[in-house]
Amino acid sequence: MLELMLTRPEERQSLITMATGLEFLVFDELHTYRGRQGADVALLIRRVREACRAPAVQCVGTSATMSTQGEDDDQRAVVAEVATGIFGTTVRPGDVITETLVRATDAPPGSVPAERITQAPPRSYDELRTDPLARWIESRFGLDTDSTGRLIRRHPGGVEDAADELAAQTGHTTEACTAAVRATLEAGSEALHPVTERPLFAFRLHQFLSKGDTVYATLEHPNQRHLTRNYQLEQPGSGGKILLPMAFCRDCGQEYLTVWRDEKAGSAVYTPRPDTAAGAGGAQDGFLYVAPADPWPSDVAEIIEQRKLPESWLELDEHGQERIKPTYQGRLPRPVTVDAYGIEGRGELEAAFVPAPFRFCLRCGVSDERVRGKDFAYLATLSQEGRSSATSLISASIVRTLTSLPPEALDERARKLLTFVDNRQDASLQAGHFNDFAQVTQLRGALHRALAEAGDEGLNHDDLAERVADALAVGPAEYAKTPDAGPGQLKRAAATLRDVVAFRLYRDLERGWRVTMPNLEQTGLLRVDYEDLDWLAQRQDRWEDHAKSPALRDADPAVRAELLRVLLDEMRRALAIDVRYFRDDFESLMQASGQRLTEPWQLAAGDQPTVAVAYAQPSTRGADRTGLYLSGRGKFGRYLSRHPHFRPLGLGPDDRQQVIADLLTVAAAAGLASEVESAPRRGGRRRVPAG
Repeated sequence: MLELMLTRPEERQSLITMATGLEFLVFDELHTYRGRQGADVALLIRRVREACRAPAVQCVGTSATMSTQGEDDDQRAVVAEVATGIFGTTVRPGDVITETLVRATDAPPGSVPAERITQAPPRSYDELRTDPLARWIESRFGLDTDSTGRLIRRHPGGVEDAADELAAQTGHTTEACTAAVRATLEAGSEALHPVTERPLFAFRLHQFLSKGDTVYATLEHPNQRHLTRNYQLEQPGSGGKILLPMAFCRDCGQEYLTVWRDEKAGSAVYTPRPDTAAGAGGAQDGFLYVAPADPWPSDVAEIIEQRKLPESWLELDEHGQERIKPTYQGRLPRPVTVDAYGIEGRGELEAAFVPAPFRFCLRCGVSDERVRGKDFAYLATLSQEGRSSATSLISASIVRTLTSLPPEALDERARKLLTFVDNRQDASLQAGHFNDFAQVTQLRGALHRALAEAGDEGLNHDDLAERVADALAVGPAEYAKTPDAGPGQLKRAAATLRDVVAFRLYRDLERGWRVTMPNLEQTGLLRVDYEDLDWLAQRQDRWEDHAKSPALRDADPAVRAELLRVLLDEMRRALAIDVRYFRDDFESLMQASGQRLTEPWQLAAGDQPTVAVAYAQPSTRGADRTGLYLSGRGKFGRYLSRHPHFRPLGLGPDDRQQVIADLLTVAAAAGLASEVESAPRRGGRRRVPAG
């Protein structure tokens, strides 16, 4: 804030001018700054001194973290040195004022009587301050002495460790001592000083939540490799076998080894890369794919035939044959052999080097056209938990626990959670993430509640928004921009809220758009079905009239129902959905939400999703990159070839393409898909209707 006051002309002229001849400049929460941030703080103080024309200003800094090592004189010397550099004036060790501590209880006892462990702690302040266990607890957890006998703060300790010491001293079990310590701590927090009304023990319990550790593996066969969670460059006692960090596909769990590939003396050497952050996109940063059960083919024709690549990577040449687009040829995974020391061309371990950034999984085939600077959306290590997500989840859990406590368990004023961050940017990021987390959780919880109330009948498109909005159980004060408006305006605000709820529910159907918060379908809490699908599968006349493929016309109704369901699921998860909220109505909905709803429920231009269109054809040069291409050679075509009904028939790519076209045609004729005439491509464009 002080930085802004110096840069804004109006505030500099008014506020800074009023501070001319400033006598004191106080900096709270001063830290041991260094590097660029330290220079920024030091120069800011000098600029304030100059702007206020106060060369003799007295600088004061308060801090609880600048120095905690060594004796009192050592700490004073460290603080004085840092303060001299920051304030730009000489600060002597004698100018540093440290804290003076006094005991809250009487002197520590020589020992705690054994019978005290089984007794209830005193409840009054005066009795508790003389209690031997309370005195022992203050010495064990709160206070220590330095070499001069001066009281200093003791380093934090665990209750269990203290209970072990107490058990050895008294002869009681560790469990009994743990219960006695906890009971005395709680009594001390409730015993108030008769004058100051401060508790005897204002203790703080710290629960450190550590993130997971990255897994490291040697370059050996999965059945023989060495695994560890300890960061090391080489396996101890192995003679130099390298350890590489492992990252895992978020969709299928396939592991990849994150590496740097360096050319040295005409040969390539792989070394550990500590994270999944891509560099400039060159071949040096990458991943090693090691899967003996499903190796990466070495022949390009075999790669295309097995449909190992995303459809958008392929095109037809002048002879109608599929080939890899020139822009992607340099991104192809390259089969290599490596030894346990990371040298390419040696050893018998077959692998594939995947250049960064990561574009698609070599096992499950999940891909994304968006080029990212980091591969966090695709790959995860066990140490990547998402700090904002973890903080939001823990905070929500704590608040939920606090609100569920009975009235006698905790005073109403104490039921709060405070979060401290280092700067405004972190605070803004965490607040935005928590608001989004809370709204998504609230919306998904309402959907789950509405589904549970609907029972086996479920919800359909017509009553989805109303039922979920009712399950939200929010009043006008929580969503209406003008909660005191008349009944007509509140009715329109409620209708807009229902539309926004429906929009967000359909938006949440997209596959993988929230990396760390999979939707209800991905977690197995939601199943989406299609009205009249089973009826359509049994209507033989429909298939005779619209399907050209004999294999589809002659199929069992259960098979046709399964194929339709899989196809429509694929379209829906790619947001190939024909729903009015995703069409031109989005602009009017965005405007209405801004006029009638409070900020958490308002839509912004960035909320408009990229709606896909399904094409019953392979991808071609210059094709729509956001489209869903259903090719007889693609993933859905491979699914058809593996299906028990089609496998004995030996359908070729053209036959499978006809099956896909027939499925879309029959679905469109029955209202389960809609042809999009405005799409910039020729016929065969379909979307799933909202109903």
